[in-house]
Amino acid sequence: MAEHDIMKYKDDAVDLSKFTEEGQVRELQGKVAKVITVVGILWALFHFYTLGAGALTASLQRSIHLSVAVALCFLYFPPSKDEAAFKKLPFYDIIFALAGFVSIIYIFIFFEDLVFRIGNPTPTDIIMGVITVLVILETARRAFGKVLPIVTIVFLAYSFLGPYIPGELGHRGYRLTRVIDHLYLTNEGIFGIPVGVSATFVFGFVLFGCFFQEAGAGLYLVKLSYAALGRFRGGPAKAAVMASGFLGSIVGSSVANTAITGSLTIPVMKKAGFSPEVAGGVETAASTNGQFLPPVMGAAAFIMAEFTGIPYLQIIGYAALPAVISYVAILAVVHLQAAKTGMKPMPKEEIPPFWATLLEGIHFWIPIIVLLYYLIIRRITPLFAAYYSIWTIIGIFLILKAYSSYKLSRQEKVTLKDAAIEEFRSLWTLFFTSLDNAAKGMAGIAVACACAGIIVGVVTLTGLGLRMTLFIAVLAKESLLVLLIMAAGMSIILGMGLPTTAKYVVMATLVAPAVLYVDPSIPVVAVHLFILYYAILADDTPPVGVAAYAAAAIARSDPIKTGLLGFKFDLAAFLLPFMFVYNPSLLLIDTTWYQAILISATSLFGIYCFAAVIQRWLFTKLRLWEQAILLAISISMVWPNYLSDVIGITVFLLIYFNQRRIKAREDALEISHVEA
Repeated sequence: MAEHDIMKYKDDAVDLSKFTEEGQVRELQGKVAKVITVVGILWALFHFYTLGAGALTASLQRSIHLSVAVALCFLYFPPSKDEAAFKKLPFYDIIFALAGFVSIIYIFIFFEDLVFRIGNPTPTDIIMGVITVLVILETARRAFGKVLPIVTIVFLAYSFLGPYIPGELGHRGYRLTRVIDHLYLTNEGIFGIPVGVSATFVFGFVLFGCFFQEAGAGLYLVKLSYAALGRFRGGPAKAAVMASGFLGSIVGSSVANTAITGSLTIPVMKKAGFSPEVAGGVETAASTNGQFLPPVMGAAAFIMAEFTGIPYLQIIGYAALPAVISYVAILAVVHLQAAKTGMKPMPKEEIPPFWATLLEGIHFWIPIIVLLYYLIIRRITPLFAAYYSIWTIIGIFLILKAYSSYKLSRQEKVTLKDAAIEEFRSLWTLFFTSLDNAAKGMAGIAVACACAGIIVGVVTLTGLGLRMTLFIAVLAKESLLVLLIMAAGMSIILGMGLPTTAKYVVMATLVAPAVLYVDPSIPVVAVHLFILYYAILADDTPPVGVAAYAAAAIARSDPIKTGLLGFKFDLAAFLLPFMFVYNPSLLLIDTTWYQAILISATSLFGIYCFAAVIQRWLFTKLRLWEQAILLAISISMVWPNYLSDVIGITVFLLIYFNQRRIKAREDALEISHVEA
């Protein structure tokens, strides 16, 4: 299928460029818009430079990163969500942007003096610190809504109100000077690990993802997915899952993934017979789960490496198999959805030839190979790996444009010089558009990380972490299963307002120590991946799943229903985190190849049974007793052993053949009715 054959399904009325991970950005015109774009590009260029040249001293790098991020958030995000607010930039927002920038760049300018004033701040330090906290809270509200700043304020209030809190959670309380000193002047608060990771690793991989998608990889991966899966039942939806998995592993942003792949896959799914809500829900689930997939895994994987002390390369190795299984789980639910609703494969004439499509964009795999080569073979830092991979994309694009210029000149339509000028303009467009998109994507992430830093700072200042560990362990009666269920529930509840990064930081700070306290034998990475999985699973939970809103805008569907269906399609992987906590061999920890194959097979089997329960369908509608048995089988796979495996497979086969028998009888009755 030619490129225009896919592109014809795209709904051009949907402006996808205005969506970021945080939501809709202002649509400004004229000189003001150009100035904001230039600021964002210069900010991204600074991070691109430090990827290769090396980051500055921690406080200097982080203060530059956060100061511009806060200023850009005031310029990108209006104070309200009224439609008119996105068309104008009030003068007071420029003042707020300057105030936020000055209060944070103050750390950079007076760094040498401030080093000697930690513990004894001046009144000016306190004022700047208070302004910084206030602008972070306001920009978080604009970017993410009310929940994130409210949670942050609750933690801030805890640092002052300790003497008034009864029981084990009470403490002696702290004065404003002590709180601001700890949060603002040290690297234990605002400028702590979350902002540090945002200013280095995360920005580098977001840049890589922006260059990758701007070079045209999104369309190529969608076409390749149609070529691979279009001939199967429900092919467009399965292709959407596959394409979102490919792209999500690089982009690391659920909204960007939804916008890029969804603009092409959702219209095709609707054309194939899926309802708008189902089409949007499939894309939402598949795009959100992209944060599970190495090598990027969103911002949280890099923060996890800093929190746990486990090298990033090891973390992505542990996460690889569960990530693949999670996508197989979505494919299972989509397959059963297609079977239940009678979906057909794509028309043959609309399916691209697989090998021709693969070779057409084979150059898109080169930057990924370069990235993996530097990460796995050379074992250099992720920063340099991302840096070299970005230059690889630019180099490949340059070669392709040079070849295109030569072809145009050979056709004698234009001179070689004119062709080269025209083609190389697109290279500059690629470069600066990628930088601008990275700035829009990173501004809100930096603010979310700053809020997470405030929360972590309060926890370390007050000793809340140890208190919460004991409190949660007692509340769960030191039962690991109860504690894990509580952690999953807390993650999903927090997911109704917190971005993934902040949510992971809160849970990793307060809940992970409690789990390890109850059962110290569990690998640390298993606990943190458990928390991350449910943090991501909550991202498409209504009423605030931004990916669902982006998908609904493309599908012309109800965003709440779209989010609920997205959560339903995600739900098949709900058991997966329990599986790798109780059986860490799923993370390939101290596992032989034979054990890895066996645990993969049992996990896939259990998740497919759970998918059938969710859809209430195998070959035909499941009866309640069949659902109950399949649910029991899927739960038994959390604690797999040879006996449970044999019993589970045997009982499943009985249900399987019974379903086939019922389906054959239904088909025969349907044929007899048609003939009559």
